[in-house]
Amino acid sequence: MLANEGKHLDPDGAYLALVASRDDVAIASELERLDALQAFDGSDEALASYKGKYGICGVRSFSARSEDGERHAEIYRLEIETFPRHVNNVYAICSVHEERPFYLLFDVGSGLPSSQRDLDLAFAVMTTMFGRPFSLAEVDECVVSHAHSDHCGGVTILKETTRAKLAVHELDARVIDGFEERVVLVTKDLEVFWRRAGVPAEQRGFMRDMYLAGKQLFRSVPIDRLLRDGDVVGPGFVVHHVPGHCPGLVCLQVYDTLLTSDHVLSRITPHQFPQSITPFAGLEHYFRSLAKIRALGGIRVAWGGHEEPITDLRTRIDEIEAFHRERLDRVLAICARPCTVHDVAIALFGERSGYDVILAVDEAGAHVEYLHQVGKLRVHNLAEVEAAEGDPVFKYQTKSAVPAPAA
Repeated sequence: MLANEGKHLDPDGAYLALVASRDDVAIASELERLDALQAFDGSDEALASYKGKYGICGVRSFSARSEDGERHAEIYRLEIETFPRHVNNVYAICSVHEERPFYLLFDVGSGLPSSQRDLDLAFAVMTTMFGRPFSLAEVDECVVSHAHSDHCGGVTILKETTRAKLAVHELDARVIDGFEERVVLVTKDLEVFWRRAGVPAEQRGFMRDMYLAGKQLFRSVPIDRLLRDGDVVGPGFVVHHVPGHCPGLVCLQVYDTLLTSDHVLSRITPHQFPQSITPFAGLEHYFRSLAKIRALGGIRVAWGGHEEPITDLRTRIDEIEAFHRERLDRVLAICARPCTVHDVAIALFGERSGYDVILAVDEAGAHVEYLHQVGKLRVHNLAEVEAAEGDPVFKYQTKSAVPAPAA
């Protein structure tokens, strides 16, 4: 394996680098794992213990079981570098109750060279280190959790090189089977949003270039199955539609395990977009989707599209909602004086660089939009907006900060 799929690896060099950067390992809360590596004696018992707790080369296995205990599935988390220094969790699921094993892939990475390299390595590790012969060529079905490129960009390669059927929620289908159209239309919507948000003209050009960078690497592919909320894939895995972070985002319930993709993550709060850019996005949809998943029963553990597993899903959902409610309060305080969305973004996140500029304005826009929708913000410069041609800048102000009209 090291001579083939793992030829880019340097185990000895990586180990020495970890030991030399022990302080950084501590910051990442991985000292226990480093100590386990240093104490590893090469025995079968030590290997089984380490593999079960930490996995190998980004591959970690666990089991999901039905409520009656009669059915189970093996799930493998595959850590994939989808973009430079950006890691996704792809899930390979095996159910052995049918005449032959049923293999399902939940997400497929970006399709970029590092992503495909890590997928090849992960399948080789599953075969050689976990005793589960499983390759991309054997995948029966691939469920794309949502149409963001780090999760779905690899569908072109998947369709060209495997027999796997591709399943996507109907609200994200137009991105995958109409990618070229989607890029054109969203670029136009973004430019309108940025102008109304008060982003300076020279910065808008930079942001447009950043958004379009790399888009030519992807192209439309046909979809085999359109998913809706409550659909069943494979031998009984349930689809839960959770719009918010993305219109067609789905979680997949595999018995007592929930694969949450980017809907709920263990550490960070998933990025939000205004509905004015992407219909079925926005904070109101996100809050409703959080409540929906919080009400699910029978979930023992949740695994996200990034980061580590979530052992207390309801508490984590409560934390995420509280985070956004606190941010909404901050936006209200910022808008005590008239502010553009761009002003709010700078107040929340400071001056950003690179793609973070787009993400900051998106996030601020989602919160301003929600507060305006529920009547807590008003458009301060309404007369100016009414008189203007094209797309004028909107300035928002907290309603409580506006003097009541004279009797």
